[in-house]
Amino acid sequence: MNAQLSRRITVAEYLVQRGLPAGWRYGSWLGRVAAEIYRDTYRREPGKAFRFINGRFRRVMAYRPAERHVLSEAWDAYGRYAEDRSAPVVRPVRVPAPQLTSVDAMRWTPTPSPVRSHP
Repeated sequence: MNAQLSRRITVAEYLVQRGLPAGWRYGSWLGRVAAEIYRDTYRREPGKAFRFINGRFRRVMAYRPAERHVLSEAWDAYGRYAEDRSAPVVRPVRVPAPQLTSVDAMRWTPTPSPVRSHP
């Protein structure tokens, strides 16, 4: 059997096949949903594979080609989730500048006399 046909696919590889970057910001969410769908369908944990991510090898969930439907279902579930929720409006928050209580503190100059303890 061809090694490419039996190779497990990860969420990042699935996203690249979909035309998105492997580090897509919702990839982690998609992976969690895919794992949940897999557990509900097969009543066991998904397989794992080592992938080189951020400078080191990490174990990630990986799916056989026959289990690719799990990733498609997770993708469809994300689409429904994105349509159902309304994005919150993010408004910049203005933080008032701190008010000086006394200008005299800015005029202090050190003297050659020895430092005394604070009263």
